Amino acid sequence: MENLNNHHDHNPAPVHLPLAEEKAARSARVAAITVPKTNIIDYVNQAQSPLGPDLPDKEKARLTLLANIKKTDLVAVCKRLGWQGKDEDYPKQKHIKVAIAHTLISTAKALNWHLVRNAGYFYIFNGAYWLPLQDDEVKQLLRDATKNMGHADIECDALFIDNLFKETIQRGFFAECHYKKQSIINLRNGSLVLSDQGVTLKPFDHRDFLTHQLDFDYDPNATNSLFQSYLNDVLPDPDTQRTLQQVAGYLFIKGLKLEKIFFLAGGGANGKSVFFEILNGLIGKGNITNYSLESLCDAKGYHRAKIKDTIVNYGTDINLNNIDAGILKTLASQEPIEARLPYQDPFIMDDYAKLIFNTNKLDSFNLERTHGFERRLLIIPFDQTIPEDQQDKDLHTKILQDRAGVLNWIIEGARQVITTRSLSVSQKCADYKATFLKDTDPVAQYEEHSKENLHGSIYFMTLTDAYNDFKAFCVDAGYRHILIRKNFRQRMEALGFACHRKDQGQMLEKNYLKTA
Repeated sequence: MENLNNHHDHNPAPVHLPLAEEKAARSARVAAITVPKTNIIDYVNQAQSPLGPDLPDKEKARLTLLANIKKTDLVAVCKRLGWQGKDEDYPKQKHIKVAIAHTLISTAKALNWHLVRNAGYFYIFNGAYWLPLQDDEVKQLLRDATKNMGHADIECDALFIDNLFKETIQRGFFAECHYKKQSIINLRNGSLVLSDQGVTLKPFDHRDFLTHQLDFDYDPNATNSLFQSYLNDVLPDPDTQRTLQQVAGYLFIKGLKLEKIFFLAGGGANGKSVFFEILNGLIGKGNITNYSLESLCDAKGYHRAKIKDTIVNYGTDINLNNIDAGILKTLASQEPIEARLPYQDPFIMDDYAKLIFNTNKLDSFNLERTHGFERRLLIIPFDQTIPEDQQDKDLHTKILQDRAGVLNWIIEGARQVITTRSLSVSQKCADYKATFLKDTDPVAQYEEHSKENLHGSIYFMTLTDAYNDFKAFCVDAGYRHILIRKNFRQRMEALGFACHRKDQGQMLEKNYLKTA
């Protein structure tokens, strides 16, 4: 397929008109378009497109589609489809609705449009990647197309458009999506396939079902010495650098379920925020989300629906006190999960963003602490404090001047992960995680406190007394969030305490003499 994206450098500077004049000019440009009979969506990327390079890609695709919807004799279409009214009659709205849907489908087939429906969203292929449309956007497209065909605006009320929306779906205007996403990074000059055979740049292909495009070219020879210097400053341990590199590469890999959520941990002035800005700038605003973990684990699923077509969700707001542990584990495992958009039916999504977060402290007192949960956490410590006189507030901007060099570093990380089918966790990461989890586990701290007071003998206490003792310990220790009784018992059992019923009630017991 012809590369249609290398045209931006030679376009004249845009003339900014007042809003009303710009809308009028845009409409005039659309009306004047004469489109070749190829894949019409490809046309929006060509340098000679009258729409210009400044419009968002979704708006370009919408306007170019509409430019091909001409005034149509809908009565004649109704007759061809079997309507038998008299010459002086005009078809009813239900007949017009069918005629419009039929015309749209015929036009799409003639011009080789790629339009699909998948898990709560509709998509249009623009020649390089798929653009998601929500229901309201599709309905607006149908309304505009109907008016282009010559149907009176007064007839295009909400009920008619709703019925037309259902008719187009039923008749297959948007085909059901059967494409499977692969490990591909989509760039301006092609699609970069990541596999165990290496890295291959190939032409854009709608069958890849890519919903992103990074806004720069792939350059296999690019390097970024400033980025490497930054890494050496904030992560001087080479093995920990390798862990971060593989995490960044894993974000782009499909079909390999390593069941991890990633945390970059440490205090201030240590480089976490710089990496956050670099990854955001590299991937691009439309391809990354920044929701909190609490929002993504909400039972309503509104925020989860928003990470369906993004590469990564990179958040900085961590609060684990109201997290559904089951949802968290499902998200970490990249397993199918329920989501929904406001006022719409829920759907199951099985391909969505991987999760990474910056955090100073994990406040996890009311979260289930099990081996299954803890093994899903991969924590990378940023423990190098950069002196204030050495901090460069514009460092991320300077590094992003050569995004291709940073991408090649990420690609190498992806290659390593694909080859080993695993992530290399440095010893420093492993040690930090062990200490981190212990320090944020008040029940483990309570056990250490109780063991010292018992002088290594036997812990034997009713569950009620033990929980009250635990709460008093938490208050004295300054813990703000106290584990609920049910989770306290489960955590004590996970730490090796036996819970059984006696005459006094439920008892917690652990014999330290056996382990002495």
